[in-house]
Amino acid sequence: MIGARFYAQIDNSHVRGDNLENELTKELDCDRLFRLICKLDALLERPEHSINHAWSETGDRYILKLFRDFIFHSVGFDGEPILDIAHIVQCLNKFDAGSHDKICLTSRDEQNVMIVSYSELHQAFERAFTELTNYASTGST
Repeated sequence: MIGARFYAQIDNSHVRGDNLENELTKELDCDRLFRLICKLDALLERPEHSINHAWSETGDRYILKLFRDFIFHSVGFDGEPILDIAHIVQCLNKFDAGSHDKICLTSRDEQNVMIVSYSELHQAFERAFTELTNYASTGST
């Protein structure tokens, strides 16, 4: 009788530990995505670099700007905003993992269309962020 209750208590403590571990994993995932969003936002549309022609939003930064629009500024057929958190989280997870899935990025005026993989986006992100941190530490690119 005591043995059965003892094992039930052990089982309950393991279930509780598993639940706490799952919650911790969710929080760490949110933290990782938040840091990724902060880095992406810090990288794009830098007002203090508008004078510096070497720091234009071309190449890596342009692709990342289109990616940011793809994630956060998607619109439906009638121009209504699409607010899909699952889309945002899925895109950020694929971006962070460097998935080989390809997506279609379109400029706001719909004149430029690019097919790019999350892996290519992640590489562009790393290059652009390294360039930004180098610029921050030395004052030049």
